[in-house]
Order: sequence, then structure tokens, then C-alpha cells
Amino acid sequence: MTEVEGFVNKFYPYAQERLGIDRPVTIILRSDSENAKKILGKTGYYDPEYNEVVIYVDDRHPKDILRSISHELIHHAQNCRGDLASDGETDLGYAQKDDHMRKMEIEAYLLSNGDDLMVFRDFEDNLKNGSNLMSEHTKEDLQKKIREIVEETPAVQQPTQQPVPQAPEPRVSDKEWYLRSLYHKLAQKWSK
Repeated sequence: MTEVEGFVNKFYPYAQERLGIDRPVTIILRSDSENAKKILGKTGYYDPEYNEVVIYVDDRHPKDILRSISHELIHHAQNCRGDLASDGETDLGYAQKDDHMRKMEIEAYLLSNGDDLMVFRDFEDNLKNGSNLMSEHTKEDLQKKIREIVEETPAVQQPTQQPVPQAPEPRVSDKEWYLRSLYHKLAQKWSK
């Protein structure tokens, strides 16, 4: 864990600047051997009331722990922006029941380790290459893109019992195609 803590100490200032975090956060690395035995055990969570990130560490690769920290730090950034609802429920299924909280999860997924916009991956590549991959202009473009995605993500629709045959989709703009494609990628990854 000492090595992980060393990386967290390097990663946090990077994430703080990149995400515009303006309040301190406590990062807790928690050991829970019973949780580690569960296939669908907890990996971590963010507590907005106490500004705490809690990450479960038993039987996990250090890089996976760091990705979880990245994801939860994005929730902290959302809280700093005032985007996390104070009454937002985070019980089982909240990301399927609450459209706003679903958008918060989509943003955290995309920014932390998604296919297109990656806070931890950029940090990792910066360390390995000794370079600054993200110019200020690029950072602003990425933040704008995430805002667009989060604001335009369609509401969650519960599947019907029997699929209804659909007519071929009409031709759509590149932006609409990108958003649909991104939404389908996320749906596939989250449903595994």
C-alpha cells in the first residue's frame, strides 16, 4: 500500500487541477477481506457530506485501486461544483432510478477511465512519457464535451417484456451519432 499511497500523493494534485477541485478531500484506503471475497463487492464510494473517498483495496491490482480513486475524485469535483444533489439517494440501483445521478455516474465513468476522456490514463501517460499531454486548450475542450454529454444523455428507459420491432433509424448528425454510440458503449460496459 505504501507504493499506492505514493502514487495517490502524485495523482491527487494532478486531478485537483484538472478537475477544478477547490475543497480538500480525505482518501481512505480500506481493507475488508469479506468484501474482497464477493464477486460484486464494493470497489469504493464517495461521501459528499464528509468529503471522503473510500476505496476497498484487498485483492486488487494497484492500478485498479488508482482508477477507483480517480472515479470517486470526479464525484468530489461534482460536489465542489454543486452538481451532486444533497438528497440524491445512493442506494442499490440509484444510477438506474435517478436521471440526474445517472448523469453524474456517466460523467465520472467517462472522465476517470472511459474510452474517450481519461483523467487517470492521462496522468499515467504523463508519468511514463515525462510530458504534459493536456494543454489548457485541450482541457477546456474536454470539459466542454463532458458537459454536453452529461446534459444531453437520454433518460433511462426500462426494457419491455418483448422487444418491439423498430423502423430503420433516420440519418443523424455526427454529434447525435457520437452521443448514441457513446451511450450504447456505456450501456454495454455497465451491463456486463
